[in-house]
Amino acid sequence: MMSSFGRVSKRLLSYRFKIISLLLGIHIAVIILLQLYNYLIHNTDITSFTGGVVMVMIFGTVLLSMTIEKTYTNDKYRLIPISDNTLYASNILTAWVTYLYLTIGEGIIYVVACKVFPNPYDGMMIKDFNSVQQYLFKFEIFIAFILGVLLVWTAITLIHQIINWINGFLPFKNQSFGKVILSLVVIWIFLIPFNFITANVLKIMGINGMNSSFSGVNHVILSGMAMMVLWIIVFTMINLYFLNKWSETTK
Repeated sequence: MMSSFGRVSKRLLSYRFKIISLLLGIHIAVIILLQLYNYLIHNTDITSFTGGVVMVMIFGTVLLSMTIEKTYTNDKYRLIPISDNTLYASNILTAWVTYLYLTIGEGIIYVVACKVFPNPYDGMMIKDFNSVQQYLFKFEIFIAFILGVLLVWTAITLIHQIINWINGFLPFKNQSFGKVILSLVVIWIFLIPFNFITANVLKIMGINGMNSSFSGVNHVILSGMAMMVLWIIVFTMINLYFLNKWSETTK
């Protein structure tokens, strides 16, 4: 089983690293071409690199989300003697490693771009936040962002599995319009208990209002991180149940 896990993980990592490497390369090319364009036309407007990094991170997250879903229906992986639990673990683990690669790559691109093409906006983001407390706060934000991405991935997979399960009982399962309506209904129903449980659990954790102090904001972030970890565990357990009972790999 470990050899199958390693084989699947190696294939997934190789495929996803190629996609993210291409995305990083495109971002570097865009930065260079934009700076060259500004130089040739003598543009003196300040160009910040923060927006580009945010856009690439969002686009990379969407791309990885698509590869996660595609893995469960890809014959290349289903033909390998591997359990659904192991496939799920390999899928999420390699996506997380690839996301770290994307994050580190974008971080390097951002720092180098700011050094080569300095501007006051990005200089403020890097230089003006230099205390230990601020660095710890940034680290918490980074971890919360990673957990948020993992939560989105597990939630998307769960919604996809629920839609496939319900779709098997419906007469219009092969109609695109019916699938769209079903997806919207499932997402709407899914969000009702999610929002209700999240709000009440956060109240139990002591978040009844927004405290503008640093300690108050820090408490909100830590409580939110704890809530995300709980949801990731719950969604993962439900996903594994669906994969073992009604997934295409089982069939």
